[in-house]
Amino acid sequence: MIQFKKLFYLCGFLLISIRAHAENIYELDFTNATGDVKNWFEANNWELREEIEEMNLRFEDGKLVIEPKKDELGVMMRDFDEKNYLLGVNKVRIEWGVDQYPLGADWSGPTEKTRNTREAISFMIFFGDTKLDSGFFLAPDLPYFISFFLGKNEKPDKVYLGNYWQEGGRYLCIPCDGSSAKTYITEIDLSAKFYELFGKKPEPITALGIEVDVQKTLLANGRHSKAFIKRVELF
Repeated sequence: MIQFKKLFYLCGFLLISIRAHAENIYELDFTNATGDVKNWFEANNWELREEIEEMNLRFEDGKLVIEPKKDELGVMMRDFDEKNYLLGVNKVRIEWGVDQYPLGADWSGPTEKTRNTREAISFMIFFGDTKLDSGFFLAPDLPYFISFFLGKNEKPDKVYLGNYWQEGGRYLCIPCDGSSAKTYITEIDLSAKFYELFGKKPEPITALGIEVDVQKTLLANGRHSKAFIKRVELF
């Protein structure tokens, strides 16, 4: 009887685990990632853009680590074909952190003026395929997007605008207490947040991005920033 109960509980646990995993519509998991970072991302249909390859990318202790030594912009993008758009995503959960914030980053001030809006790391989610005006002829027009980032001096209850993409882009620092060498859990009801920000229901997710922007920031400890991601789940 005892063995039967153990088997019953084990089966129940496995069923719960399988269901929890099945609920993830999309997942990035670096906890067991090894080898060359570029090859890993390209094998998972991501593209490395701008100067991201120069940012000392590596898998370390179950994390993707990004540690730029120059004041540059780097992006990793996953553009989905229409048949692979992510449908029915309600929440996003990110495990990540910052070991060093970029010195000189500043999201404060009036949005009509140029600010030094930089981040050690951000995770961007794009909705729909209708491109909105970037506000600057050299910046590409983009669909609606929400960019989650970790900042040192920003506030978790504030919605930030960048210098460009102010019509369709919103930046959120959640959670945001400026701590370093700490793993944050960012978990957001994505559909509700999109409605709160834009006053409409979200369209399908058409692209994802990981961005590091340390342009015009100061060098410290031989680097401009250092950040990491363990896992991203969309469910």
